[in-house]
Amino acid sequence: MISLIYAGNEKGKCKDILQRVEKLLLDQEYQKFNLQNDQHEIYSLSKGYHTKMSEYQIRSIEKLNKSELFIFIYPLYWLNLPMILKGFIDMVFWPEYAFSFKRKKYFKNGLWKDKRAIIIYTLGGSEWFHILQGRLGYRVMKYPLKLAGIKNIKHFYIDNLSKSTNDRNVNKVIKKIEKVL
Repeated sequence: MISLIYAGNEKGKCKDILQRVEKLLLDQEYQKFNLQNDQHEIYSLSKGYHTKMSEYQIRSIEKLNKSELFIFIYPLYWLNLPMILKGFIDMVFWPEYAFSFKRKKYFKNGLWKDKRAIIIYTLGGSEWFHILQGRLGYRVMKYPLKLAGIKNIKHFYIDNLSKSTNDRNVNKVIKKIEKVL
């Protein structure tokens, strides 16, 4: 099972990438989390990890537990994750489900250590600028994955969205993704 987690807009390059990835997955069993369309409350963690789990949260974690591969597709806003994706991560990378400090099940021993992840993000500017700024839009995603034990993480980006060579870049990235699926 593959979980496709989409935090992009309803049109534009991110949506194009989502549709292209979905075509690659036609012969595979996958489930999609479209975070812009899913009806769920914004998770505030008002009581930290003692916050009562919602039904949506429990169902989402159960779905992710069945997956062997997570594919994240999102745009970078201010060189960082969209708020809705950060909220989803806070909601599903939950103690005793994705990792456990009590049972020493984190990082290489994390509860999701047999899973893989593919991260695909878009940005309007250059990836070089993102790198110079510490690559926050990638690192913020990578840390919870690593904490949960996911070591096999591939990442791809499409930068300079306003340039005319953009479609060529998308095609290159899609071919690379096809190889790692």
